[in-house]
Amino acid sequence: MIKEIYYIFLKDLKLDLRSKQNFISMLFFSIIILLVFAFALPAEEQKRELLTPGIYWVTFLLSGILSLNKSFQIEKENSCIDALLLAPVSRGSIFLGKMFSNVVFVMTIQLILIPLVGLLFHHGLIVYFLELIFLSFITCLGFSSLGTLLSGLTTDLQFKEILLPILLFPLLVPILLASVNIMQSILAGTGLLGESDWVKLLIAFDAIYLIVTYLTFEFVVEF
Repeated sequence: MIKEIYYIFLKDLKLDLRSKQNFISMLFFSIIILLVFAFALPAEEQKRELLTPGIYWVTFLLSGILSLNKSFQIEKENSCIDALLLAPVSRGSIFLGKMFSNVVFVMTIQLILIPLVGLLFHHGLIVYFLELIFLSFITCLGFSSLGTLLSGLTTDLQFKEILLPILLFPLLVPILLASVNIMQSILAGTGLLGESDWVKLLIAFDAIYLIVTYLTFEFVVEF
């Protein structure tokens, strides 16, 4: 099964690296969002620092949606989705391979996004780079598991670009609340342990979402 997951993951990664469309669109969209916030917010440094967690996670969400929208787009455009489903691999392997490729795409953007957020809104943010990357990774697991499942569900529907965020965002509320509070704790200097209850909640929802989406993906792609 690990080999099957690896091949699905590698296929998506190679296709994206070949065209670079997914990465470039996510990167430029993230930069545009940050610039809009930078020009719209007050110039006072203290106010910008208070709003930094919200700005970061809004940018994370909106740029991540672009990656999720493309999860099954290539297979659908080239009529390869049926061939993928007929391949001698389990539905769970397809799901995990695509989920991990989404995690890689989103986390690659975060490696660039965190320094940009620090430059524009919170000059001390780069000091907490490793903690923020770890937090982003934990959040990204829940985000990508839900997003991959819902992307597979909406891939054949009209207006899927609108339907995906409508279905996804309400389900992400517990994860986002936890992530915002944990990031505030990190920027305050108390680290991840400063909000240990929120960390436990975030990990618990990640585990729940991952298990539920893995088990239901087989029924979603057959729908």
